[in-house]
Amino acid sequence: MMNTRWIAAPALALVATLAGCNDAQKNAQSELLNQNEDLAKQLSDKDDRLNALGEQLARVQQQANDLQSQLDECNQRAAAPMPAAEEVVVADAKDFQGIEGVEATVHGDDIHLTIANSLLFDSGKTVLKDGAKKSLDKISSAIKEKYGDREILVVGYTDTDPIRRTAFSTNYHLGFERAFAVRGYLDRKGVAGPHMGLMSFGPDRPAGTKEKSRRVEVIVTGKDAPAVGSTAEPRNDAPAAAKSTARTTTGKSSGAPSSLRKASNGRTTSSSAKKN
Repeated sequence: MMNTRWIAAPALALVATLAGCNDAQKNAQSELLNQNEDLAKQLSDKDDRLNALGEQLARVQQQANDLQSQLDECNQRAAAPMPAAEEVVVADAKDFQGIEGVEATVHGDDIHLTIANSLLFDSGKTVLKDGAKKSLDKISSAIKEKYGDREILVVGYTDTDPIRRTAFSTNYHLGFERAFAVRGYLDRKGVAGPHMGLMSFGPDRPAGTKEKSRRVEVIVTGKDAPAVGSTAEPRNDAPAAAKSTARTTTGKSSGAPSSLRKASNGRTTSSSAKKN
């Protein structure tokens, strides 16, 4: 009986030991499972962050590509030749100095070319003298060379002596016809007629002496002329200018240079009123 108890005691101890091992193994397995889940979660979080970083990197790369394209365009524009700056022509009386019978002065942006009547016409006449054409040729050449884009105004003046022995009823008509003759000649020499206007102040602006008062002014204005057809032909000739009857009005000319618009009694007319 004693021997049986001795045998049973170790067996019970072995069973107890085995039961304790199973519990420890289960606990270890559970701990490992928990650690594996934690690691899997951490790995998933890292994958999410890695994907987010990849998307951010793609956006940064696209921005870099866009900036590079803009830089390339800027470099291309910088390497392209710059357009030539538009030349600004400054009114200069020197362009007309040395022309016989012509006094050139600058008033603001306008150039006033005062041509002596003794060079242009005989007393009471409106037909240009042959000697005047050389001076007018030089005027037309200078205008075409440097001021071809300007509007031109041709102005006639007379002395204050009343008209008695000519075909013109007033000095305003005489001043206009003389300006018209000068305009017609410049027109035939290539100064575009549509760029030239006419005006007559007659006796209203004397210039100190009778000789100086009798004059024609060609004013190269600071205003750009409107475009005209390159095939425009001169329409005025000396006979037509001499025979035509001037049409005059009283008042200011809104298109005249400011230096001429100061007078309220100037007689003016449009260049279109005298077409041959």
